Amino acid sequence: MKRTNLILFAFLFSLIAIAQSQKIRVACVGNSITWGHGIQDRSKNTYPAQLQQLLGTGFDVRNFGNNGKCAQDEADDPYTKTQEYADALAFMPDIVIIKLGTNDSKPQNWKDAKRFKRGLEKIAVSFSKLASHPRMIIALPATAFSRAWAINDSVISAGIIPAVKQIAARHKWQLVDLHTTTASLSRLFPDGIHPNEEGAGIIAKTIRDAIREDANRPQVTFYTELGNIVVELFNETPLHRDNFLRQVKAKTFDGVLWHRVIKNFIIQTGDRLSKNAKPGQMLGEGDEKPSDWIPAEFRAPLYFHQRGMLNAAREGDETNPEQKSSSTQFTIVTGAVMDDAKLDRAQQRIDEWTKGMFKLSPEMRETYKTIGGAAHLDGSYTVFGRVVSGMDVVEKIERATTDQNDRPIHDFRIKKAKITKK
Repeated sequence: MKRTNLILFAFLFSLIAIAQSQKIRVACVGNSITWGHGIQDRSKNTYPAQLQQLLGTGFDVRNFGNNGKCAQDEADDPYTKTQEYADALAFMPDIVIIKLGTNDSKPQNWKDAKRFKRGLEKIAVSFSKLASHPRMIIALPATAFSRAWAINDSVISAGIIPAVKQIAARHKWQLVDLHTTTASLSRLFPDGIHPNEEGAGIIAKTIRDAIREDANRPQVTFYTELGNIVVELFNETPLHRDNFLRQVKAKTFDGVLWHRVIKNFIIQTGDRLSKNAKPGQMLGEGDEKPSDWIPAEFRAPLYFHQRGMLNAAREGDETNPEQKSSSTQFTIVTGAVMDDAKLDRAQQRIDEWTKGMFKLSPEMRETYKTIGGAAHLDGSYTVFGRVVSGMDVVEKIERATTDQNDRPIHDFRIKKAKITKK
């Protein structure tokens, strides 16, 4: 093999290794519903497998389910005695979804809520204390529509669910209600206990939506002459989150201009050289070195370039083949509502930029049709946050008259940036 081929192979391998190291690790801990009892082609159709498809390649979702398992150590089949439990801990997850309790409702296992709470809390705390400091999501059990395997939905409703809620509240862990979600879906539970492929898909979407709604995201407020813009930073893009907070603390954004404004596309800021820029001066080159850039953290289809998202600006692929992000410059996506023809053209551009590796999902396409955005950027740029208030201010800036370099004729500055929620 020629030396150039060896070098190319090593380079590609290093890129793969980098990409893998940046994946968000998701551990799905549970019983036979997690494992996928009765589901055809478990590699594609269990709820963890479908969750992987919904979250995309920026996540590594693993199924640590085991049939018949209970939260209680005193039960007939405790989860803590399984290899899956040991493997899930060793996985060092960033997000843990725990869905246990169904088998604890069996008469031989259910003695009282105190014993159940002790068991479930022991398992959950063991994950929360990992060095990876995972985000904890505790699921209420799915509805049981039959007494198969002696499982009792009355015990689930009156005993287990209140206990799970108390544990989640005590530790301030996120709760996801699969019991209410599945209550009207008996047709999707052929044996009354386990969901079929469609039912598992609904569970996966419910958990995906829970991952999207993170109450512990840091927030930053930008104070401008037109009003305030409040943004939140995604914990699933930790490199960008931590860098952004460092820049705020360093006052990097204090006094910078919104130096690039393109209607129905983006408003851009973060060029430190804009603080003292003369009228008409072309901006955007910045003062960064490549060593300052942030490794890409692509999280589509969980987060994508819909209206209101924060997008990391970057140099082009010619000088930046790893698609690393600027450490200071970012945009707020304004975008436009897109029809199928525009989305098809956007997909063609995405195919060109990603070599066909990224496809807009049906849900993404529907979002672009209703909310709008900049679909052609998906798969090539990092989305790391979103506006939670102040889009009216963004719209005022977007309407500015600009010069031939897209710089507003009238200067709009970020007077001050402040971390307003840690």
